[in-house]
Amino acid sequence: MEQTKRDLGLVVGENLKRLIKESAFRTQEEFACQFGTDVRTVCRWVNQGVYSLATVEQLAAFFKVDPLSLLS
Repeated sequence: MEQTKRDLGLVVGENLKRLIKESAFRTQEEFACQFGTDVRTVCRWVNQGVYSLATVEQLAAFFKVDPLSLLS
């Protein structure tokens, strides 16, 4: 079960990286500023994954996508 959770977190991180690249934000730093978080946090999410469901929901709302799309 723990391995599955880790894998899903990494998938969210990869999808976040893709969404940032496809958006108007040219860098993780620009995204972090607009999202209201530190660039180091965004870097950690992209490289190590997102494991908080609340964060996944916030990211999905920010990008106006279905939260489940971040998990696949």
